[in-house]
Order: sequence, then C-alpha cells, then structure tokens
Amino acid sequence: MLVVDDGIPDAASVDDFRLDLAVASLSADVSVDSLLHLLLAHSRRLLHTAAGSVSLVDPIRGRYEKRAEDGVACQVGRSFPLDEGATGQAVTRRMPVVIDDYGDLRAGHLPPGHPAGHGAAAAIPLWWRGEVIGVNVAFAGRRRRFTAAEIDELELLTQTVAPVVANVASAVPSLAKLLREHGLVGAADLGVQTVVTEVGAPRPVPHTVASTATDLVALARQAAARTESARLHVAVVHRPQGLRLLVQDEAAGSMPPATDPLGLGARSWDELAAITAGVRGAAIGVEHVPGWGTLLRADFPSTAAQPTRPVETSPLTARERQVLSLLAAGLTDREVAAHLVISPKTVEKHVGAVLRKTRTPSRTAAVAHALDRGWLPPARTDLQPGAGRR
Repeated sequence: MLVVDDGIPDAASVDDFRLDLAVASLSADVSVDSLLHLLLAHSRRLLHTAAGSVSLVDPIRGRYEKRAEDGVACQVGRSFPLDEGATGQAVTRRMPVVIDDYGDLRAGHLPPGHPAGHGAAAAIPLWWRGEVIGVNVAFAGRRRRFTAAEIDELELLTQTVAPVVANVASAVPSLAKLLREHGLVGAADLGVQTVVTEVGAPRPVPHTVASTATDLVALARQAAARTESARLHVAVVHRPQGLRLLVQDEAAGSMPPATDPLGLGARSWDELAAITAGVRGAAIGVEHVPGWGTLLRADFPSTAAQPTRPVETSPLTARERQVLSLLAAGLTDREVAAHLVISPKTVEKHVGAVLRKTRTPSRTAAVAHALDRGWLPPARTDLQPGAGRR
C-alpha cells in the first residue's frame, strides 16, 4: 500500500480515497504552492501513482515552469520549451494525454534511473477562460492502463485549483527581468543595446501588459536601429495608479513629423495603436526633444487585465444549476438526489439536459464548462458527501 505523507491530519490511504473530500480540501484558502502540493498528493492517491508534477504555462516566453513535484525532487523552478515532455504534449494537443511508457517520450525530464522514468503517465491540462494555464502530470512508475473514469476524475480534481492558479499564471512576476531577457534576443543584429531600470516596489503584471510592453520596446529598438542609435534606456515604473513604461532613444536626430513619431514611416502610429489595443485603459505618447532624443511613454492602469470573454447567458434552469453545483462539489447522483430530495432518475434527467445544453461529453467537462463561464455559484463547503449512500 502506498501512503503519502502530505501533512494533512488523518490523510486517507489509497484504499480510502474519496474524490469528494479531495475536491473539498482543494477549496481551502492556502498558498498556491501548498495547493499544488495537495493536488499532487490527491492525484497520487486517486491513480495509485509513484510521482507527479505540476507546471504553469508562460505563453509570452513560450515555456512552462515546474512549480510543484511529489515523489521526485529535481526540476522545481526550472522552465522548459512548450513542446517538451508530457506537459508539452498536453499543451500542444489541448487535451488529456495518456502515455504508455514515459521512457519512450522525447525530452522527458525525470532524472536518469528514477523509478517513474518508465511506465504509464497521464498529463491533464488545467484550463482557465479557454486557455491552458498549467498541466498536472501523474507518473505510474509501472506498466498499466488508466481508465476513462480515472482520467475523468483526475480532470475534475485538477480543474478545482484553476481559480487560484489563474491568479498566478495570469501575471508575469518581473516585467523588468522579462524585458532584459527579451533585449538579448535580436539586439546584436540590430546593434542596439537595451538597458532596463526598475523604479518603485516591483509587483507582478498581467500577461497582456507584459506582452504589450515587450512589443513596444521591440518597436522602439527597430526605430533606434534606423537612426544608428547604440542604446535604449527602458524604465519600468511601478506607481499606485498603475504601471508606466518609459523608453528613451538618446539619438538626437532631426525632428520627425507628428504623423510618424518613431521615424518608421507612415506605420508608426498604426503600429503603436495596434500594440496597445489589447489592454483596456492603456495610454501612449511619443515626445521628441531636439538635442536630447525621443521618449516613448506608455501608461497601464492598475485595473488592466487580460481581456475577458463576453458574458454568456446561462442556458441552465435553476434546478439544473443546483444539480451541477452539487456534482462540482464531488457528490454522486444518489447523493445529489438525497440532498435535493428527488429521485436518482430525476437527477439523471437533469444531468442529461446539462450535457446537451453545454454540448459536453461528461459531467467533468460540463462542470469545467460552467465554471469557466461563471454559471455556477462558489463551491459548497457545508455538504456531507456520503449521506445519500445506502
């Protein structure tokens, strides 16, 4: 029998594993790292696996970072290209991936000789607003087949942590560091050195802001190369009202026309507008001072966030939402029936209607679909799973 010591009082063994209790425990108000370690512990009990890892996706850099491990300790904090390992397969295919033998996988990341280096593995994407923001990977450490029910339950378990993880995955910890790294790419070819300074107390910024800032600096670098400028000064300024990006080109050339402030031709303002269009409330300006140079300034309000999908009206009835909410809390059909004082057949009828209306193939997919669109209330913590069993 495999027992995992995760620091949880009275932790259940694999033989006692209860998906409903596992889901409920993942609703606790704890740090994201503690939550991911708890997810891995539950995943191991659910599938009787030897090890596991959770990675978060960084779409701007085109990489993913190992954020938590269980049963193996070697890669936390390291990042890898999005096409590597089991995580890369789940990100690329945008669906759960089952691997017959992890040892046959290209660019696997387990250390040589690790017990889980061979055998079955399952990689489950973590979804938020239609995007894969992370992947939960389970390593069996032996030859076996995962059943459809096991993968379905692992999906539900994994998706439970999405709201908490989204707050981490949707932000870049250090914009200044990102801009410094980006400045090394292509800078030698253009002959323009990028010097980045950070002002104020650093704080994470949304990916949309980070992506926009990176594109603005790249555009300014192109403009500097045309004027044979050798250096750009970039300042990331953290202010109470939001983030300010300053990009100074010291080249003191002739005054450019107002319609073409960066000297890139008629496309200057069009490109600046296109780059900043994805961030609500962003403001941009360009100043040219004879004898001093050109200053590009962009302000991003503190409320700037990733664009959200348009609000969709729920097609579910009040009773269907009740049923789906209880399923999301980990209750079985019989337990839902007991809680709502209706028959199991009626529950099945409501579940069928939910699947049709959400156009999803399973209860797990329906729960994820409804959570993603805000159709369900917060998870219930006052339920007593098991009450409906006979």
